[in-house]
Amino acid sequence: MNKKNICLISRSLYPIKIEDHSQNMKTFDGWLRFWDNVVIISQCNSNKLHESQYKNVYGILLPLASNRYFNVLYFTLSGLLSIRRQNKQFNFDLYQASDAGGAILALLASRLYKKKFLFEVQGDIFDYPDKVGGKVHSRLVKFFSELIVKKADYVRIVSPFLLQPLDRFNVPREKVFLVPPRCDSGLFNGNNVSKEKWDIFNKSKYNLLFVGNLLIAKGVDILLDAFSLIVNECPDICLIMVGDGQEKNNIIAQAKKLNIQSNVVLLGRVDYQMIPSLMHYSDQLILPSIEEGVGRVLLEAMAMRLPIVASNVGGIPLLIDDKKEGLLFEVGDKQALKESVLFLLNNPQFTEEMIDKAYTKFLCNYEYEVSMEIFLKMYKTIFAN
Repeated sequence: MNKKNICLISRSLYPIKIEDHSQNMKTFDGWLRFWDNVVIISQCNSNKLHESQYKNVYGILLPLASNRYFNVLYFTLSGLLSIRRQNKQFNFDLYQASDAGGAILALLASRLYKKKFLFEVQGDIFDYPDKVGGKVHSRLVKFFSELIVKKADYVRIVSPFLLQPLDRFNVPREKVFLVPPRCDSGLFNGNNVSKEKWDIFNKSKYNLLFVGNLLIAKGVDILLDAFSLIVNECPDICLIMVGDGQEKNNIIAQAKKLNIQSNVVLLGRVDYQMIPSLMHYSDQLILPSIEEGVGRVLLEAMAMRLPIVASNVGGIPLLIDDKKEGLLFEVGDKQALKESVLFLLNNPQFTEEMIDKAYTKFLCNYEYEVSMEIFLKMYKTIFAN
C-alpha cells in the first residue's frame, strides 16, 4: 500500500530540534493518525539550514533573512530546492501552507509536481490593517492572499467570519473546510501547574497576563497605554508579558515614558509547558489585537479557567460571546479595556460564572480531540477526491 505523505510549508520560526516545538508537535502527532509522514519546510533563527526528525515528523528549517521581502524570495527559491530533494523520498500527496508567504511556495510546488494545495487561512489577511506593517506591506499581503486563495485547491479556515471574504472572492464553498483551532486539555489543566507560586506573582496583588508575539498586530502599544490608566486607579497591579518580537524595545521605552516600568515584567519567550502555570497564577488574560484569526491563547485561557478581556475583532467574537465567556472591547479603545479589567477585578461572582461558561464551551468545541477529529475528516475527504 502506498504511503500518504504531506508537506507543510510555513515561514514561522521553528526551534532547530523539531520536537522542541511542543505546541505544534501535539498537532503533528494527531496528523500521523492519517499521514504516514509529515515534512515541515519552515525557517529557524540561524544562518544555515538545519534538519531534524522526531518519529515520522521531519523538519527542514531554512535560514532566516533579515529583510522580510528578500526573505520571502529566498524562502521560495531555497524552499523549491528542498522540496525537490524531499519529494524524491516522499512523493508528497498534499502541499499545505499556513501563511501567505509560505503559500506562494506551496502553490508553486503543487503545480510543479501536479498535486493538491491546501491553504490555511488563520487570520484576517484579506483586510490586513495598514497599521500592522505599513500600507505597502498591507496591500501586498491582501493582493497575494486573494490571488492564492483563488488558486488553492482547498481552503481551511479557523472561524466562520472568514467565509465572508471567501464569498467576496467567489471561492466555492465546497472547497472550504471549517476546522477550528484546538487546545490540549492534557497540558492545560491544574495538574500541570507548578506547586510553588513564582516570585513575579508575589510582587503585586493583581497580575494581568499577555501571551503572544510582541507585534503591533497584537496591540501591544494599546495595551501599555490602557495599563497606565489601570495603574492610576489600581496601583497594586502588574502586567506580565510573555513573548518576543520587534516591538520589545518600543515597549520598554513606552513603559518608561508612561512611568509604569516597575509594574511591567517582560518575560520573553518561555517553554510552552510553563504557560499553564503562568495562567493559573494570573488574574486575567488580555488580548488587545488589532487583527486576529481566533487566537489559540484564548482557548488555553478558557481551559485554565482564566478570565479573558479581548478586542472585538476577527474571529474573537465568534469564540467569545461578550459578557458571557469573556469581556470584549472595540479595537484601540483604551478606556473600555481599562474598564473591563477593573470590572472583573471588582466583581468576582460575575467573573466566576463567566469562566464556568468559557470552560464548558472549550470542552464542547475546542478540546484537542474534538478539533482533531474534524481535521482528520478534512484530510480523508481531500484524499478521497
